[in-house]
Amino acid sequence: MKDNDDLEFFDENEDKNNGRRKKKLNDDDLEKTHDSESLEEIINYYYENNEFEKALKYVNILIELYPYNTESWHRKALLLDCLGRYDEALIYFDKAILLNPNDLEIIVNKAITFDNSEQHQKAIETFDIVLDIDPNNIDALFNKGLSLERIENFSEAVLCFESVIRLDEFHKDAYYELGYCYDFLDMLNESISAYRKHIDLSPYNFNAWYNLGIVHNRMGRFLKAIESYEMCLAIKPDFSSAWYNCGNAFASLCRFHKAIEYYQKSVELRSDDSFTYHNIGNAYEELEKYEEAVYYYTKAIELDDVNYESYFSRGNSYYTLKRYTEALKDFNMAISLCRDFAEIWYSKADTEIALGMIPEAASSFSTIVSLEPDNAEAWYDYGCVLIDNEDYLTAGKAFNSAIKLKPNWAEPYFEKAKINFIKGELEKGVSNLEMAFSINPSERFEYNFKEDWQIVLDFLVNRNKIVKS
Repeated sequence: MKDNDDLEFFDENEDKNNGRRKKKLNDDDLEKTHDSESLEEIINYYYENNEFEKALKYVNILIELYPYNTESWHRKALLLDCLGRYDEALIYFDKAILLNPNDLEIIVNKAITFDNSEQHQKAIETFDIVLDIDPNNIDALFNKGLSLERIENFSEAVLCFESVIRLDEFHKDAYYELGYCYDFLDMLNESISAYRKHIDLSPYNFNAWYNLGIVHNRMGRFLKAIESYEMCLAIKPDFSSAWYNCGNAFASLCRFHKAIEYYQKSVELRSDDSFTYHNIGNAYEELEKYEEAVYYYTKAIELDDVNYESYFSRGNSYYTLKRYTEALKDFNMAISLCRDFAEIWYSKADTEIALGMIPEAASSFSTIVSLEPDNAEAWYDYGCVLIDNEDYLTAGKAFNSAIKLKPNWAEPYFEKAKINFIKGELEKGVSNLEMAFSINPSERFEYNFKEDWQIVLDFLVNRNKIVKS
């Protein structure tokens, strides 16, 4: 612009204050400009450089000079939208529409402002006003689709984007949004096809490659997912989420060393992501490197101390390392954050058994069967702990519950026989033992209980140890 030409020729040694004074004088000169064409150039310059407040100042000058210029009111509305002043923007869109009610572009932009202000239903209604007049208005169709996405009405959004593509088969953004919608609708093959068409038109869109990887991953196509993530990373190597999800794909293929490599790159880019540290810990746990697993689970907990999964996973690693006291502490912490996950209670009970805390283990198993009353194995394990706790009555009831749920399972009958013999209920014991043998004849042996009762009891005690191991 001519008004700024002399700014390029400031002397390098010129006093800084003097330089600022010259610039201020130029700004004053700009404000005195009454030529609409010059004002529009100034507005466009500031708009293109995202200096919206400055652009707004000159739009106001333009409106003062030309109050019936529709485009001036329209521009003011657009600038207010860019500044996030949506209520004001809507007022000025209405002023522009009042001056030119047939300008559909203004109505479309008003609808976009409704959408930006999270008034999505009003946005959709306003787009429909345009589409009633011009059913083939691509801008209205596309942006209506975006509004429908935001209220998670993906089926209707798909109809909008498909209409856009019928009108313009090279509309790359419509293909991208179709891929997104199809993903949410679990139409995964269609999603992949849409993303592929978008990529054909826009091969350097790293987000499209990333989303394509997500869909492949959902379909269990982990190698394809890795290919897509790596294309994304070739375009944008600092995209931490792509490193993270590529690591997940490698982990799904049990390539844990490679997964760790990608997770480590992700945390280099985003060191505050607890989920990545957790997944590194999980990969080391899968590799049976439990000390390393503990280290990374601890890092995850330092970043997010309310994620029960990290406490649970670290507890499992401690348990494998036979650091039972630390394991129990982690399981208790996990339970304080998520009381309804039976698997944590199972690990807690196993740890309590390892520490010789049999009554506490029995209490934990009581919680497990209350959470999973249809779990026959849980009732069986509960009964075994109750035997160790010498609560034979409750143990018998637990084994009965297991038998009711799984009648062709021999183990509860063997345990019931053990209780019977311990209590001196010999006939019941023999009956339960014979029932177990009938279900599992491979374990049958000949015996005369009156003469061989000790052999039978030793058999029951020792086989329980074998089953548990």
